[in-house]
Amino acid sequence: MSSSEDQISKDADPNIPRSIVQHLESEIAKVESELARNGHLDELNASDILAGMPTDEGLPIEETGVPIFDPPKVDEPSGPPLDLSTTAVKDTVRDEVMSCGELQAMIFAILPTGPGITDLIARVRMSLTPSTAIASGSPWEARRKSISRGIPEVSCTMLKSIPTPIVRSLIKKYMTRVYPIFPVLHAPSLWQQLERVVKTLQDLPPNHRSVPPSFDFLIIYLMLSTSATLGSARTGHETKHMVFSSTLFEEGIQHLSDKAKIPSDLAGIQVTLMVLQYASINPRLANVWMLTGAAMRACLELGLHREAPEALNFDQLTLDLRRRIFWATYNFDRAICSALQRPLSIPDQTIDAHFPSILDDRHIHPNGIDATGAETKLHSLRWIHFRRLQSAMVEVHFQGKPLEQGQSWEDWLVYMERRLQAWYEDYNDGHELTEFTLAHGLMNLHRPSPRIPMPAQRSLMVAFEAACSSAKSLRDHILSGFYRRSWLIAHHVLENSMVVLFCLRHGFDTISARFSAQQIFEMTKVFTANFLALAAQGWNEVSNYAGVYERLLGPLLESIFSNRPPSLSSFGPAQDAELLRLLYPGPAQLDKLRFGSRSFDGDGLPSFDMGTLNWEDFSVSDGRSASAEGFVAGWDLFDPNAVVSGHDLVFGMA
Repeated sequence: MSSSEDQISKDADPNIPRSIVQHLESEIAKVESELARNGHLDELNASDILAGMPTDEGLPIEETGVPIFDPPKVDEPSGPPLDLSTTAVKDTVRDEVMSCGELQAMIFAILPTGPGITDLIARVRMSLTPSTAIASGSPWEARRKSISRGIPEVSCTMLKSIPTPIVRSLIKKYMTRVYPIFPVLHAPSLWQQLERVVKTLQDLPPNHRSVPPSFDFLIIYLMLSTSATLGSARTGHETKHMVFSSTLFEEGIQHLSDKAKIPSDLAGIQVTLMVLQYASINPRLANVWMLTGAAMRACLELGLHREAPEALNFDQLTLDLRRRIFWATYNFDRAICSALQRPLSIPDQTIDAHFPSILDDRHIHPNGIDATGAETKLHSLRWIHFRRLQSAMVEVHFQGKPLEQGQSWEDWLVYMERRLQAWYEDYNDGHELTEFTLAHGLMNLHRPSPRIPMPAQRSLMVAFEAACSSAKSLRDHILSGFYRRSWLIAHHVLENSMVVLFCLRHGFDTISARFSAQQIFEMTKVFTANFLALAAQGWNEVSNYAGVYERLLGPLLESIFSNRPPSLSSFGPAQDAELLRLLYPGPAQLDKLRFGSRSFDGDGLPSFDMGTLNWEDFSVSDGRSASAEGFVAGWDLFDPNAVVSGHDLVFGMA
């Protein structure tokens, strides 16, 4: 090991992961070798290279070296001039080191240099689903060398190719089918943004295909990317629509730059949430885990988890936007932390933000709220209520939250069962995802956990039946759901399948006494079918878990068929250890359901033949016209065949 590598090992702050230090050592060795061949190597001070590297807390390490990135110029303090003769060579070496593309790429991956959300989408490679999308500038050029955010215009080729009526149709579809459960935008402002975008496109010269980075364009692109996937399973062109959607996203995300002039901190969180929403649909293009954490941290920094004091004098519209943005973030945080068994970002006890209004945005004004208006956002409230139940279960099972004084474990289970049942009865509409949510909640309640590593036989029975029921409900949604979020679905299938294996392993007598071998076989095989269906939709990596599940299920089914409990020879310590590892994925296991990154050749966005699209699939794929009157506001979000009587609404529009 060279002296520079030795210096890195000694100077590296313990908060920097060892893998990063090792990578630095390797890169410095390459640079030393190159500089030595060129006669430039005199002295390489590793502390200079480590200066500015982030710790786990995101703060730069305090060193005396010159930072990696030049800080803003400030007036120098008066005093005698410095003798730079001893540092001239060192500065030259630093400049040459920092011109190393590999070293810069590694540093950029862990040290954001511009808008935080830009770097989360474009650069983070250290978590579950690495992003392939790049914001600002040519994606492929940005990967080859350090990024420049000074670009004056970005391409709008894809967007300009979409007929204006189809653009309006896709936005209306989003607002009537998704907005009721995800109302993070202000609808009247959204329609104004749409009109500005349409006018800008129409005013472009005939052969011009680029526009300056724009917050309006960014929002419209993100909505179109999501809307292009809605109902695609029922058109028979799902793969084509997903490619179209991802290409739109890649083009649109280039507007996420410091030139886009995002108008406020609240607007910045809205963008993060919109990107997160798309990531949950298409996890190859953005990092779900990192985006969720970024959104919640931004909410906490703005104090959105607390009801704003009257002294701040916020108007009614701002108050409502603060509430709906926080609770939308809360819903994502609880769903994703539960799926990954990771600590919740904020305990429920510290939250006192009021719930947002369920009224249509046309009745929410800065100077007041018209309580007689139409209620069009009730569905967002139902999911807040469920996520609060889910949060309570995560806190008790995985975070050691104590029970109420005098409350036994069985008392708590009964209490939570009643709350889940009450939620279901309040919102029961017969839809498969409502059925799934109740079953998934019961499975989460009765599953094994660090708090109760071996549940009682009743809990094993309830968890087994609930997990199988949820898989059956999820089956139809995987195949033909209108608004599908593959990241969550894949994790739900994996979690439920492992719970089923655990219950069969340790609740054999109870389960086999209630269900026949034929019934158990049919109930458990649904999970394999779900894994393979997800894999067929483009997530090839999920099929690996189908193989793991089948391998562990085989000896358990053999015991069911022979009516003998699993033996150590058929399901021994090795199988038990593997099952437990999948039941409790540790924080270091970052490969859980990792979606592989695709790669594109060439210097531009992936080519997509717009001529292969049938625009009627987007305007009438849900069985209605593309006019405002043809869309339905209500809890038919996943069922495009639902019909609502009376006057149909488009949110925020008369």
